[in-house]
Amino acid sequence: MPEPGVLIAMPVDYPGYVVPGSLHGVCHKCRRGVWIAPSSWLILHDNPDIEVLCWVCAFAGMEKAPGEFMALTPAQLQEIEEWRR
Repeated sequence: MPEPGVLIAMPVDYPGYVVPGSLHGVCHKCRRGVWIAPSSWLILHDNPDIEVLCWVCAFAGMEKAPGEFMALTPAQLQEIEEWRR
């Protein structure tokens, strides 16, 4: 059986761009607050077994067990393009 995926999210206390419409979530490992963009809520809705991890926990885990990155969805790409404008 395949392992559940991981959604990497930006910590709430990180000084950076927050996608409009983002909602608060919680890192599955450290319980730190994270921002979850609207496109990512759709992914979580369609894939309830996915864990949400903050950048710190996700990157620490990658050192121990590297995995593969999934392609960005069209909605995620649109959010990035809006940020770049």
